[in-house]
Amino acid sequence: MKRAQLTVLAAVMALPGLARASGFAAARFGGEHGTVTTTNPTALYYNPAGMAFSEGTHLYLDGTLALRHATWTHAQAATDEPEPPGAQGASFGKATLFNVFGGPALGATTRLGPLALGTAVTVPFGGRASWDKNERVAGNAMFPLAADGVQRWHGTTGNLAFIYFTGGAALRLGPVGIGVAGNLIRASVASTQAKTPTGDGTPDLEREGRAVLDVKGWLGSFALGATAEVVEGQLWLAASYQAQPGLGQMKLNGSLTQLYRGDSTPFPASFYQSLPDITRVGVRYQPSPTAEVRVSGEFTRWSVLRTQCVGLRDQECAVDPTGADASKNGSVLQNLRRKWTDSYGLRAGASHWLPSGTELFAGLGLETAAAPDDTLDPGLADATNIAASLGGRFALTKTLFLAASYTHIQYLDRDNTGSSRLADAVPPTKRPDGGGLYTQWIGLLNLNVEKQF
Repeated sequence: MKRAQLTVLAAVMALPGLARASGFAAARFGGEHGTVTTTNPTALYYNPAGMAFSEGTHLYLDGTLALRHATWTHAQAATDEPEPPGAQGASFGKATLFNVFGGPALGATTRLGPLALGTAVTVPFGGRASWDKNERVAGNAMFPLAADGVQRWHGTTGNLAFIYFTGGAALRLGPVGIGVAGNLIRASVASTQAKTPTGDGTPDLEREGRAVLDVKGWLGSFALGATAEVVEGQLWLAASYQAQPGLGQMKLNGSLTQLYRGDSTPFPASFYQSLPDITRVGVRYQPSPTAEVRVSGEFTRWSVLRTQCVGLRDQECAVDPTGADASKNGSVLQNLRRKWTDSYGLRAGASHWLPSGTELFAGLGLETAAAPDDTLDPGLADATNIAASLGGRFALTKTLFLAASYTHIQYLDRDNTGSSRLADAVPPTKRPDGGGLYTQWIGLLNLNVEKQF
């Protein structure tokens, strides 16, 4: 394929950042009990060894409703093109987002003597984003596409989901449980952003079009875990390891479509990225039959996400240090520098049981950001955040339980004005400046039902 055709195919990877914390990790199923020390069926993801400390058979259904609000305020940077006459407010100003979406998780475990088996469906990585219209330029006949917001060069809509189909087993050896799980993962990424037909990374309102990426694929991974009952009925220590989806760099295949002035041109494409592995440790302590304290830590190796690259289907996707295409066949459509850093998280929670059997619980959490200032953009807005949760678990019968909770995740305001380096590259890596003021919060309503036999 000729280079002239490749420049028309500049790709889009403005992935949505639901993010329970750093990056776009979304593992909040299980609510306050979704931790490395849990024994319910969500242990298949958080720590498969937890199943060894369950009793009987458990059926589990969980649903989370997410409310996400975000803003990005961007002033003209030195590398930005000025707004043309008649387009004031089209490229600089404030972009806003408020989305409501959700997802289920379900699982089942059974223990047969020292052996426990389980299966689950979860979505540990995912999110959705749809930015609000820019009312300042709505109805502008000269530049109608500018109404999609000042952030549109980084993304207008996006949808990302990694659905885990998991099977696992755990073995109880006295006070110690060990567990293993295997994951079959259905991965999908869909996204739309503003692009010019030249694809050189420079916004041009007079030649503005759209690029639409839609890729999917199947991946595999595994999880390992161990739990020890240090003091019988009172103190448990736990640790787990969740491997990278795809066990390294993944490749998802699909199409890239260029929309420009009524023309639609689809091309086969491949999308390459690496998602992190996660190490968790925790402790659960019951000083009395009516009280419990949980503390856990998490290390997420986001440093594996160096770039996100789109190339021609099954072709090499490589760039040199300047960002220029270094593939043998000139097959790179667009490369997004991420250069993320590892993130760290800490959670603490407590429960109190009333005489009726109702459990009241609360929790606090803190996690550091993964995205650095120089590659931060509105498509994957990220910041250090603080989370607080409150809820309860109610016994509907002796074997049927309903839990409900609300978690508020408040991201610290972040301003990387003047620090963005997205434009300090050559095509196909060059992108518009991502500097500006970022604000964000997420509210999570969690409801789950557990049936015991």
